[in-house]
Amino acid sequence: MNKTSFLTVFVMIGCVITLIISYLVYDSRLDSVATHADSSAIQKEENDGNASEKVPSETSSKTTESEKLTSEQIDSLTENMSEDVRVLVTSRLKAGEKIQLLIIGSSFINEGNPGYGNLLTTSLSQSYGEWIEPTTKSFDGTTANLVNELDNNFIDWSKEYDIVLMEGMNLSNNGEVIVEDSVEHIELINEQLKSYVNDGVLIVHPSQPLASAIYYPVEVDSFKTYMTDRGYTYIDHWTEWPIGNKEEMNTYLTEDSSPNKEGAALWASALSTFFTGK
Repeated sequence: MNKTSFLTVFVMIGCVITLIISYLVYDSRLDSVATHADSSAIQKEENDGNASEKVPSETSSKTTESEKLTSEQIDSLTENMSEDVRVLVTSRLKAGEKIQLLIIGSSFINEGNPGYGNLLTTSLSQSYGEWIEPTTKSFDGTTANLVNELDNNFIDWSKEYDIVLMEGMNLSNNGEVIVEDSVEHIELINEQLKSYVNDGVLIVHPSQPLASAIYYPVEVDSFKTYMTDRGYTYIDHWTEWPIGNKEEMNTYLTEDSSPNKEGAALWASALSTFFTGK
């Protein structure tokens, strides 16, 4: 083979090698582009997936914040309420507004371990969840003493209570404050309530009965008549006690006539039935 032929063959081999290398480089670039495209698509799907996962989370949060009691639940809860209380509770709950409840009791509110105050607030929490926010105040004195304490900020009316559930302080008043005056004292408390919440409602219930007494039951009956005649809601839990049976009454009271555990539970049950429908 002469030099010219050898050179020609060498050039041809070089061209072939160049073509092969060019093809391989081109193919590699195609693979790279395809891989990048696939990666971008996968990343987009992941991002889209994450975005779609956030939506239910946000929706769930909003649902939790705005979740209300259903109309059926409200109807059941208010079944045993008086008309004025039912109207207020229903309007607040359907509007998604929490109810501020003030519970005022004598020192007996804490007797029984737990007392009727704690038992009632537990029952309300179980039935309403966070839709009722109760505040419990214990007062050891007569209704006259209580009214005097109103000027000393015993009650923080700025909390704008929708409902005030008040024990009549009948045992504290017994022999100290006549029934007519105790009613006037409660009227003053009701005026305070309505000066902050014009459609607020005051509910009254008597102190516990005694195993044996003569004048005290007469006073409580008179108190009930006065309160109901003036249009107040009156929860008569006395109907649940075995009044007239001294031996059985003593199973609900301590030696000093305070409610024991059973007495507190009976008292709280009557109040809870009014507020929860069960």
